[in-house]
Amino acid sequence: MTLSSRYLIVELVTGNIGPVSRTAAQSIQPELHRLMLERQRYLSHVARRLGVTRTECDAVEELTQRGGVTPGLLGECLTLTSGSVSALLDRLELLGWAQREPHPDDRRMVLVRLTAAGEAIAEREIGPLDLAVHNAAATLRSRERSVIERFLSKAADAAAELVAAEHALDDEST
Repeated sequence: MTLSSRYLIVELVTGNIGPVSRTAAQSIQPELHRLMLERQRYLSHVARRLGVTRTECDAVEELTQRGGVTPGLLGECLTLTSGSVSALLDRLELLGWAQREPHPDDRRMVLVRLTAAGEAIAEREIGPLDLAVHNAAATLRSRERSVIERFLSKAADAAAELVAAEHALDDEST
């Protein structure tokens, strides 16, 4: 698939076709990109300082957000294969940051949860990033926050649709 056909899929999925929508997105896109880049840079620095991988930090952040999840869902969220998830969970357990426990509804499955040590790491190391975003949002009026929440929700939904379209393309090629 070429880059231009990917843009066409974006336009078809999001409904954003035409110069007006592109102009509107151009004013937001650089700041959204900068936010994502600064988040990545922060987590990379934290990982280096702690002597762990960025993926381990991402997993701690994901488990903080979601609570107990299956290894499969964690792998999907982090775009990891099942083998990579198993190795990741082994490392997190060795660090004392996560544990596997029986799934309450299905004995064949397990859930992954942060331990108290994992929650403490998340609060101490990832918490400042969350607090910085919270403080920035707190400077806005309620109506402004609502607009931003709607935009981010729509943007996340559009991105999720693109992921689904990519999965469909992968399925076609196999």
